Amino acid sequence: MKKILFLVVFICFCVVIALILEREGEYKSKVNLGENSYMDDVNIIQRKEGVVKWILGSRRAVFVDQNNVKLIGLRITFPEKELTLNSDGGMYDIEKRNLAIDGHIKASTKDYDIVTDKLFWDASKNELFSDQKVKIIGKKFYVEGNDLNATNDRATLNNNVKAIFYYDRKN
Repeated sequence: MKKILFLVVFICFCVVIALILEREGEYKSKVNLGENSYMDDVNIIQRKEGVVKWILGSRRAVFVDQNNVKLIGLRITFPEKELTLNSDGGMYDIEKRNLAIDGHIKASTKDYDIVTDKLFWDASKNELFSDQKVKIIGKKFYVEGNDLNATNDRATLNNNVKAIFYYDRKN
């Protein structure tokens, strides 16, 4: 009698476990990010063929609405170009994948720094724009101007360009 009771309890236990495992998908929590939801310490890594192309980090990402994310304490690193961009923040458009960066922007490489207050990344054109004053400060040169337009490895300042080049008189 004890063996039959044990067998019935064991079978019931197995049936309950099977039902729980079968319905587990229905009980999983879903994350819905509504307005003013946020995430801290966000890092996004873009790879192409296993190689890291860029890393975007933000101290805080605030979901303003369904389509816009405000990034606070923004840092973008391009390892291949040895370039790091830091700014106070920006606004990312999820649908269009555009990024408006603003507030004390400084992009640095081993050879020069780029300083400005606003940049706009147009993802559809793969171009970077700024209608603000942009300063490029190198070890032996200084360039400033307005209306930056940049693609892959080429940048153009279109208005009010001023350039100063230093040279070493000893050589």
